Amino acid sequence: MNRAGLLAACTAMLRRDLTLAWRRRGDIAMPVLYALIVTMLFPFALGPEDTLLQRIAGGVVLVTVLLAMLLALDAMFSSDIEDGSLEQLVMAPQPLALMLGMKILAHWITTALPLIVIAPLMAAMLHLPGAVIPVLLLALLLATPLLSLLGAVLVALTAGTRRSGMLLALMLLPLCVPAVIFAAGAVAAAQQGLPWLAPISWLAAALVLAVVLAPLACAAALRIALDA
Repeated sequence: MNRAGLLAACTAMLRRDLTLAWRRRGDIAMPVLYALIVTMLFPFALGPEDTLLQRIAGGVVLVTVLLAMLLALDAMFSSDIEDGSLEQLVMAPQPLALMLGMKILAHWITTALPLIVIAPLMAAMLHLPGAVIPVLLLALLLATPLLSLLGAVLVALTAGTRRSGMLLALMLLPLCVPAVIFAAGAVAAAQQGLPWLAPISWLAAALVLAVVLAPLACAAALRIALDA
């Protein structure tokens, strides 16, 4: 297949998934509302002390975004499996890994991007210094697609199984720990006035590796799951 046809197929897949997500706008709003509510509870539980809230702000925002993304992760391929479009995608002439990459991108746009947009508000609720917020946003821009890619592989492995949400969370959370550690380390270093590029560089390297390998692993896992 030529490049023009492949580009058209990728664009059509991305447009299709974004259109379907827009028709279910309530599903997009749920992780956002969850993240805002959880963040608002911390000042009530811990008190209004600025020093304490500033110290935990970066970690709270990162973990809250991670948990909010888990709410929508289980539905990444569920509708495609139910209506049979996933089987058609497997038999299509386009590379399956590339098409799945477009689906993962659409999921990140509809799930993680709204959370990144409200991240400054969440940080402000916890009195995170304004100078640190750009580092937090950069960490989220690198960590959230990494989590989406890792989650897609696990979703593909559990495709078609009933009540896979808890199993998915149990498998994904250990894989998310390094990303959360590096992202939180960059935010903490920025708060203390220390160099923060090293953990960001590790996050970027992990993201590049995941962008290359995760769609391939996802395609192989889906073929196994659909053949079972």
